[in-house]
Amino acid sequence: MRRLSLAAAVVVLGALVFTAGAQACSCAQMPPGEAMRQADAAIVARLVKVVPRSRLHADYRYRVRRVYRGASTIERGDTISVRSSRSTAACGLPQHQIRPIGLFLLLDGRHWTAGICSTISPRRLWAAAKHGDARGNASGQASCAS
Repeated sequence: MRRLSLAAAVVVLGALVFTAGAQACSCAQMPPGEAMRQADAAIVARLVKVVPRSRLHADYRYRVRRVYRGASTIERGDTISVRSSRSTAACGLPQHQIRPIGLFLLLDGRHWTAGICSTISPRRLWAAAKHGDARGNASGQASCAS
């Protein structure tokens, strides 16, 4: 059931990307521990580069600093590519970021995917991993509206 709700959030995010006109993104609150259980990977990484793929999509390149989930496919020091919308208004990842960020990632075929609603502070991600913390709210899953 959890995977189904996560998949539904990704579908909503994908549908929003193809919607024309004014768009806005709002995130449903989800405890960090729950978001981690639903994610295929949970990492702390620093944005290195944004590579536009189309008018609507980009690949966000991150240097991995810490892996909390998905260690079988991602290692510390790797540079990974995460597909997202180019616009934060359409739930895309932030394009200008100096500090490391926590990310909950989904594997969509061959591509890691995430959005603004899949981000969390590194400290809160660490706490969720260490304690299975379900007290605080992470950005959680996307519920995008236009």
